[in-house]
Amino acid sequence: AGPAGPAGTRGSGARGAMLRLCLPRGGRTLLGVRGPPQLTRGVTYQPLRKVLVANRGEIAIRVFRACTELGIRTVAVYSEQDTGQMHRQKADEAYLVGRGLPPVQAYLHIPDIIRVAQENGVDAIHPGYGFLSERADFAQACLDAGVRFVGPPPEVVRKM
Repeated sequence: AGPAGPAGTRGSGARGAMLRLCLPRGGRTLLGVRGPPQLTRGVTYQPLRKVLVANRGEIAIRVFRACTELGIRTVAVYSEQDTGQMHRQKADEAYLVGRGLPPVQAYLHIPDIIRVAQENGVDAIHPGYGFLSERADFAQACLDAGVRFVGPPPEVVRKM
């Protein structure tokens, strides 16, 4: 099986390594793995089945493409003004967030993004860049909701 092999297998190459996450036993802190994973006591690897990208445009499309190559389903979020945008069409599923808000505020509306993730079986949320990628409260909200955050732990984001 290649990068898009059966559930439970890991993707190969740089994209596969960047999208694998490790989850320590008994905790929810996540680490992005950039190289071949090292076996560490107390760490288990759980495959991703569905990733939500909390961003729009080219960055969302790139994450969707990498996920598709790895056999991971994708979820887009969009504002009312972005209904016809390409990122919405490239995802396997797409959901409206921030109803009644301008686009920037819609993509920053943490409760809606978490709700979409929980209601639709999302394993992990990729923040993209800008918007929520530098917000420790978003990383913490993901962890509190039981959804993996593709990025540094909240403590690290706070220090940035």
